[in-house]
Amino acid sequence: MKVTTLSTDIGRLLVLLLGIPVLFGCENETIEDTSTAFRFMPPAYQMDFPEDTVKQAALISLWNVNLNGFTEQGQLGDPWNAINMDNITHYFNPSVTSPAEAAVADIIWGALPGRVAFYFENLPEEDQLSISDRGLLANGDQPPLIPNDPCDLTNGATRVFGPYGPRGFQDEYSEWSVQRDANGVITRIDFTCENPEYWNTLWIIDPEKALSIYQSTLNYATITMDDLILHDAAGNKVLDPSTGGYVYNPLNKYNNGSGGAMHLTSTPNTLQTEIGLATSSTLQRKSGNANEDELICCGTFGQNYRNSDPHIGGSVNRVVEAGFQVTLTNPPGLYIQMPNFSQYVTPDGTDASEFWTIVRGKEKAVDEYGHELPGNYILHATFEVPASKGYKVGDITIAGKKINWGSQISATYNMQIVASALPMAAPAEEPCSGTPATSTPDPQQLFHASVFDAMHGHTVANPMKQYMNLLSNSTFIAPKVAQGASNVPMVLTTDALNFELGNPVITFDDPSITAAYVRHDTVSYAVPGNSYPSNSIAVYFNVAVGAQAGLGTHSVQLSNQGQNPGPAMPALLNVVESINQ
Repeated sequence: MKVTTLSTDIGRLLVLLLGIPVLFGCENETIEDTSTAFRFMPPAYQMDFPEDTVKQAALISLWNVNLNGFTEQGQLGDPWNAINMDNITHYFNPSVTSPAEAAVADIIWGALPGRVAFYFENLPEEDQLSISDRGLLANGDQPPLIPNDPCDLTNGATRVFGPYGPRGFQDEYSEWSVQRDANGVITRIDFTCENPEYWNTLWIIDPEKALSIYQSTLNYATITMDDLILHDAAGNKVLDPSTGGYVYNPLNKYNNGSGGAMHLTSTPNTLQTEIGLATSSTLQRKSGNANEDELICCGTFGQNYRNSDPHIGGSVNRVVEAGFQVTLTNPPGLYIQMPNFSQYVTPDGTDASEFWTIVRGKEKAVDEYGHELPGNYILHATFEVPASKGYKVGDITIAGKKINWGSQISATYNMQIVASALPMAAPAEEPCSGTPATSTPDPQQLFHASVFDAMHGHTVANPMKQYMNLLSNSTFIAPKVAQGASNVPMVLTTDALNFELGNPVITFDDPSITAAYVRHDTVSYAVPGNSYPSNSIAVYFNVAVGAQAGLGTHSVQLSNQGQNPGPAMPALLNVVESINQ
C-alpha cells in the first residue's frame, strides 16, 4: 500500500493552458492507493458482467492487452511512409509510467459534425441538419462535392463528401439513430459514443452477453444472434479462428445508419485512432499551434475542420509545449456530455431533460485514486417521450423549431476526452511531416485470412454510393493464434511492396513464430482511423507458432526480398495457450 500526494502546480498550469477546470489534489491531500498494478479499465468503468466475476476479469484482461497494444502503436508513430513522424517521446504509457500524480483535464468539442458546417456553410440549415443525420440533403440528393485536399482549398480538385459509411458523416466520435412513426414524426433517438474496439472485445469474451445488451439498450427484444453475426457472400456464418466462434458484424442491421446505434461506425471514430491522434499531436512543430487546422496539416494527423481532431491536437500540443508528457486518462474513451436543455420547450411544460435517459455509462465517474473525474461519462443515451404524455419527440421544440432531426439535439451537447499530464521538459520543434525519398514497407493490419476475405467480400451500402467494404470497420485488435499451431492462413496489409525483388519477407519478434508467403492481392479500404479508402496490398501467408513461443502480443516486420526491414509494428499478433471457445 502506498500513499500518494498530488501536486497542484500541474493543475494550475493546465487551467491556464486549456482554459478549463482541472482535477488535482490539494497540497495536503492524501489518497490511499491499494492497487498492485495499473489496469486499463473499460470505458466509463462499465461493468458488463456484474454477475460473473470470471468473465469480467477476462474482459478487463483482454481490454488491457488491446489498449496497451494501441498505445505502443501510437507511440511508434509512422517511421515507414513519413519523415518527422516517429520521434514521439511525450506520450506515456500508463502501464509503464504511473499516472497517480498526474493532473487531469477534460478536452471538449461540439458533437454536431464540424465538417458539415465548414464545407456547406452556404446551404440552408435544414440541409446541414439533414446531412448530419443521414448524409443527404433534405430533398434526398447528395451534398455538393468538397475540395480534395483540405490543406489546399484552392487547387480545384474535388471529391465526394465522406467518410462513406452508413453514418460516416457523423465523425465527431458521436453517432445517433432516429426512429419515426408512420407520419415521419420522431419518436426516439439513440445517441452513442461507444468505441468499436470495446464491442469487439466484449463479443470475443461472450457473444450472448453482447446480444443481451443490444436487446436491452435498443429496446428490441426481437434481435437475434444471427442478426449480429457476419455472413459471407453465400449467406454462411463466418467462423473466427481467434475464438472458434462466429465473427461479429459491426455494421449489422441494428448498428447501421438509421437501423440502430449501438456503437461508433464512422471509420475515423475509433479509440485506436484517438490514441494515435494524441500521440502524434505531442510532436512540436515549426508551424506552432495557434492555428489548429494548420497544425494538423503540418503534423498530418486527424481530419481538418472537425470540431474534435484539430481541437484535441492543439490542446495536447500546447500542454506538451509547456513542459509535460501526456496520456489519455483511465478509463480511456470518448464521452457524451449532458445536453443543454435551456431552449427545449415541451407541449405540456415538462422539463425536456426528463426524456433524456442514460442507458450506458454514467453522469459522473470516480477514478481508482478516489477522484471524481471531470465532465460526464455517458456512453449511450436515448431521448424518448413516454406514450402516456400524448406527444412525441417531434412535438418538442428547440430554439422555437420542432425537432425534425437528431442533429438538432446533438447540437445541444458536447463530447469530451480526458487527458493526464506529468512534468517533462518540452521536446525540440520538428519540421512538418513529409514524404521520404524511399518508403519502407509498413505492416498495417493482421487478419486471419478467412475473416479478411469475408469482410472484404461484404459490400457496405452508403448514402454517397461509393464502393466500401467491411474491412473499413475492422479493428487493430490482434488476432489470436495458439502455441503449437501450424499452417495458419493469415493476411497482412501494407502500403507498398516491390515484388520485382521477389517474395516479401515477414518476420516476428519471436524466432519460434515463422511466416511463409503464399500470394498477394490489391484491395481498397479505409484502414481504420482514415476517413477515405485507399489501395493496400494484402499479403497472404501461413503462420507457424512454436510450442514454446512467448504468450501475449508480438510485433511484425515486413521487408522486400533482400532489403533490411523497417521498424516492427507492435501488437499485431496475440499468442495464446489455446483457442478455448
